[in-house]
Amino acid sequence: MISQLRARVAECWFLRRSGFALVTPPTVLVVLKVVDMSRRTHSISRAEHLAPATVEKGNQLAAADHPRDTGAAQLIQRLGQQWAWAAFPILLFISTRIALLGFSQIGMSLASGLFWEYRAQPFMKEFPALDGLCRWDCEHFGIIARSGYTEAWRTNFFPLFPSMALALHKLTGMQVEFAMLVVSNLAGLGAYLAIYQIFTMLADESSARWGLMLFAAYPFAFFQAAAYPESLMICSTSIAILLALRGHHILAGFVLGYGVLTRHLTLFAGAGLLAAQIRQRGFHPQRFLLNPAILGLALPWLFLALYCLYQYTAFGDPLAFAHARSNWGPLAWWGIDDLLRARDGNEHVQVMYAYLPFGLLITAGAIALCFRREWIELAAFAIVFMLAVWSIGVWGMGRYTAACWPAFLPLGVWLSKWPILQGPAIGLFAVFQGLFFFLFSHQFVIL
Repeated sequence: MISQLRARVAECWFLRRSGFALVTPPTVLVVLKVVDMSRRTHSISRAEHLAPATVEKGNQLAAADHPRDTGAAQLIQRLGQQWAWAAFPILLFISTRIALLGFSQIGMSLASGLFWEYRAQPFMKEFPALDGLCRWDCEHFGIIARSGYTEAWRTNFFPLFPSMALALHKLTGMQVEFAMLVVSNLAGLGAYLAIYQIFTMLADESSARWGLMLFAAYPFAFFQAAAYPESLMICSTSIAILLALRGHHILAGFVLGYGVLTRHLTLFAGAGLLAAQIRQRGFHPQRFLLNPAILGLALPWLFLALYCLYQYTAFGDPLAFAHARSNWGPLAWWGIDDLLRARDGNEHVQVMYAYLPFGLLITAGAIALCFRREWIELAAFAIVFMLAVWSIGVWGMGRYTAACWPAFLPLGVWLSKWPILQGPAIGLFAVFQGLFFFLFSHQFVIL
């Protein structure tokens, strides 16, 4: 023991003499421990743990002991450490897309007939895996991407999604429908990453993972892989709220403003931005209103105003998008009271009743957000959003509830505490997603 101690003291003296840090007595043991670790692992250079060298000779000695890592290797290592958290949402995203593409390939190959025999583009039939993802609104967005807003009623389909698809089409030459699928799924990947970051900020990792898995397996989550703007809406709302939670309020409003150009429902996430500002700065009226961060709450409305200005100059009606909704008849404005009073049991009414159990589940998740102070931003968004869905959006409740991503956090927290239910819950969600996706891909009225 004495000989070992002498050897270590001599080594410490040598380090001081050779130009490494001026080692003070309290740090001697730390330095010696680092030296022992470096000898055992042969993977970490002394220079990373000792104080910076004061002379060139010390640097040369350190380099002689261990090979110097290349700049590229160090960059890769740093990026790997910084983005290690993203492995789970990325793998989950890839898994869901492979599953949907495979299911569409099988379903459209074995039963290629449609309930409503109509395809947005006949050439899509040659690609069964993709054909099943281009239904209903896919046609309208494709027409807008190719020809613009030639009629006022098409303004109900907001411009950002077809504009991005058109840009990708011109850049790559791919068909517009394929470009819409690429845009939708890239936005879906961004949404997974942003949502997972928010969930891990507000809950433990296990709860965040189960919440994201429930979100991915939810029966109507396939809309986020289809040629629909739902993924862009979810991506913009999640990134905006993530920025607001971090105090970047003006940038959050700017991102949400872009999201408004995908669907007007994106505006409801502004309640979350408002809650974040109130919690971070208090609600002193003068101080609140005079702070520059208030611009973050105004920016989404400015983006909507610009779209209204375009509609006014093009068609003489600044609210053409709202008036156009009536083209689909009273169903477009149905709330839960209209559904319960309905006497006609047509296919639309039957499908809306099928939505109700899932709507109730998501509403329960939204309400559960109110019981934790740290979730108040998510609760503000989810509660307002679900009130609008129950009031005037029952016809599209399936895809609307799939866009209410905050509600999946408390559901994930609950599921993480019940291991016996985890497999059955995810499995049941996946089975219903397969059922509704089969109906959607075969042009049933899953809207």
